[in-house]
Amino acid sequence: MNESSATTAFDMAHQHPMLADMRRQGQSLSGVMARADEFRAFGRDNRPEGRGRAGAFGSGDGWFAAQAAMLYARERLRLPYEAANSLEMLAYAAPGMRPDDLAIAISMSGTADRTNQAAEAIVTSAAPVLALTNGSGGNLARIARAKISLDLADLAPFLTGTAKYTASLLGLMLILEGAAGRFDSELSQQLERLPAMLAETERFASAEGAKSAAVRPTGIRILSSGCNMATADYGTAKFLKLVQIPVTSDDVEEFAHRQFWSCPASDLVIYIAANPEVARCASASAAALGSMGMRTIAIDTPYSPVATASARLTVPAISEALSPLLTAIPLQFLAYFIGIALGGNPDISQDVGDPARFHAAQLLSRRGELEPTPL
Repeated sequence: MNESSATTAFDMAHQHPMLADMRRQGQSLSGVMARADEFRAFGRDNRPEGRGRAGAFGSGDGWFAAQAAMLYARERLRLPYEAANSLEMLAYAAPGMRPDDLAIAISMSGTADRTNQAAEAIVTSAAPVLALTNGSGGNLARIARAKISLDLADLAPFLTGTAKYTASLLGLMLILEGAAGRFDSELSQQLERLPAMLAETERFASAEGAKSAAVRPTGIRILSSGCNMATADYGTAKFLKLVQIPVTSDDVEEFAHRQFWSCPASDLVIYIAANPEVARCASASAAALGSMGMRTIAIDTPYSPVATASARLTVPAISEALSPLLTAIPLQFLAYFIGIALGGNPDISQDVGDPARFHAAQLLSRRGELEPTPL
């Protein structure tokens, strides 16, 4: 890299950190894949005698990643696998954990209250807990039997998560490969297509942002099913931090039976389809909404087209089990550019943009960030 390009990259990360964070996902995912043997060994060496159940849990993005990996773990790796959010793990699953089970706690900071409480409860049940973190891992790393870090540098503190989400999902998939003793070559093949997809996705999302500036949506509905229901929930969480309008997620079919009845025609509906049956349902749904004049966007694949959507972004051909690695990225870019179109600034860190709400968020779920970390 010459001096000029290095300066440009620095300026981009400083002035537009969220955009830079989204753009670097080709490099960040390649960095995780370069350590594939390390992540696989982490799962293999810490699964007690290769038997028992495996599960992952977390709060926020960690919970979405745990769910998004479920189809891959169960169908591609044939691993007995469950996903839970941290409160579910603490209240329901942890008491029944056995010594031959394996739990993977996902927390980039290691400071999420319920995640750490759940990890402590699992340890009390004598089952091993592994920590997938970024950096030191905070208190979670002290509770867990072992931890592995993504080692992905933050471009700004408390930034709406993009690169860390896809990297944590990939890292989890590799850990599960090790736990299952099975590897899947499609993971590395898909990463080779990512740079071209990122450029196309940014162009598409920028154009959709311009449409939202011209005709402002009153709300956003993100619809999917199966493993990409977690992607829809993840996208909702990203949008909610960047726009001041209602944002919800729902199953494509169930939307017709509940949210639709209070959905104004001025809302924007986004479909995620990586399964042919889900795509057929989404196509019928988009056509019906189009009859009301509603604008729809589809994130689909060549094998699962949503042809009736107002606009489509087709990600590279990919198996459904791996599709959450790709389908999350268009939602990130759409949240960024629609957020700007609606008057927001996605590049302001949450603690600066709304300090009172940020403090309340710490009181809700991250009190550990308000207290000194014990030596």
